[in-house]
Amino acid sequence: MGQAEAITLDEMYHPGGADAVNRALNRSYHPRSHGLVFEIVDDLDIGPADVVLDIGGRYAAHSLAMVEMFGCRAVCVDPVDSNNERARTAVAEHPAGSRVSIRRGVMEDIPGSDGEFDLIFSHDMFFHVVDADRALAEGHRVLKPGGHLLVYQLFATDLLEPGERARLYADVAVVPERMEPDDFERRASKAGFTIEMIDIVGSEFREASEEDGTNLTSRQLLYAARLLRESTALRAELGESEYRVELGNALWGVYQMIGKLEPRIYLLRKPTAPNA
Repeated sequence: MGQAEAITLDEMYHPGGADAVNRALNRSYHPRSHGLVFEIVDDLDIGPADVVLDIGGRYAAHSLAMVEMFGCRAVCVDPVDSNNERARTAVAEHPAGSRVSIRRGVMEDIPGSDGEFDLIFSHDMFFHVVDADRALAEGHRVLKPGGHLLVYQLFATDLLEPGERARLYADVAVVPERMEPDDFERRASKAGFTIEMIDIVGSEFREASEEDGTNLTSRQLLYAARLLRESTALRAELGESEYRVELGNALWGVYQMIGKLEPRIYLLRKPTAPNA
């Protein structure tokens, strides 16, 4: 792509421009919210007879949401002991917690039996997976025939510069190869899944949270500015690893808003019979 022709001063400061910009940018373009992922689960008719695997489920928040909404049972699997402890506490305190169990494990070696689950729910975690082929094969193994793997995952776009990639991936434990959508789709097909849906969410969830005030990326922008401007002091106060994680998390949100990272939803299906 060639370089764009430079904007002139007349174009930069043309009369009436500010009013037009205000009208255009101070109205909602009706972004979809994060509830979309649960709408997809609902469309799959998940109910009381079904078991959902929440892989990389951290504190079991999504597991608890699904058992409450759909009456299903859920198994929350995470490799981090502190996450599992927090998950157990959350489950014990929740009215529907008896329908959620906690297991320690990783997607490359899922602690589950063949065909145990009707749905695998993978939310914003696949970029941590080292061996994608093994992880997807394990997902295929533990799903019932006809079951689904729902993946919400961020991918890099061409706007994310090489230096930004290197710094961000190192700071939030990303496996670089997991950030390429073509690679994910190829490996999913190789594992035996049918790709039933791809929904490019882009900035929508972040826009929606800004508009309704539930999860403000603008705060992450503020945190990133503070972390960068007061780098020396905050590194000393927080420690190097915590500083890097917090800066990475802040940029993770901001980059979604400006198109450097692109969230997508994939719905994969395990065929009911070979080659079906």
